[in-house]
Amino acid sequence: MATARSTISAGETLRNVDWATYCKLRDDPANDHLRMTYLDGDLTIVSPHLVHDIDSRGIMIVVMSVARAYRIRFLAVGTTTLRKEGRGPLPGAGKEPDEGFYLGDVVARVRGKTELDLSIDPPPTLALEVDNSGHSQAALPAYVRIGVPEVWRFDVNEQALWFGRLDGDHYEEIGRSVSLPRLTPTLVLQALEARGQEPDDIDWLDWLDRWARALPEPV
Repeated sequence: MATARSTISAGETLRNVDWATYCKLRDDPANDHLRMTYLDGDLTIVSPHLVHDIDSRGIMIVVMSVARAYRIRFLAVGTTTLRKEGRGPLPGAGKEPDEGFYLGDVVARVRGKTELDLSIDPPPTLALEVDNSGHSQAALPAYVRIGVPEVWRFDVNEQALWFGRLDGDHYEEIGRSVSLPRLTPTLVLQALEARGQEPDDIDWLDWLDRWARALPEPV
């Protein structure tokens, strides 16, 4: 197994990294600017760009606007590290979502916590992956192991959005969110497009409030 390294760089994929080494690298403050995906010894490291974070925060605002409009309890946990150590020969899985959310009744189980222990705490209800130069599909097996019920993948270059629901050992594409059933990929993209048509985000937030309250009930 790999031993701990003093420095790591964005764009690297390290092989045969043991669980303790991954945790040491992840917890080193010098690596706070990096996002890591870990699964059974493979560690991929990225550093988000501005366009990446603008889109991830935009989708975060859409999620919160809809949850607020329909009084759905929510807790946005951002890029919190999600770690779940494996059993037996499997080292485990770790991931920072681009945005993460607890939604509904599960919020009460984690509100007030300062750290997550996924051996006893539930994973976030929804995780968002934004693709700028990478391919977020490769992150899905880590989310499967962690047990995140719903994942959205947004492709910055294609301006395309995919919703997936956890189904056993994979994510099945769905046309409507399970956790926010008034939302479809098309509707979220509509909200993001409207952001570019408003003078600034103050006007867009006003637009979102009206838009969210007018969303049709799921059929």
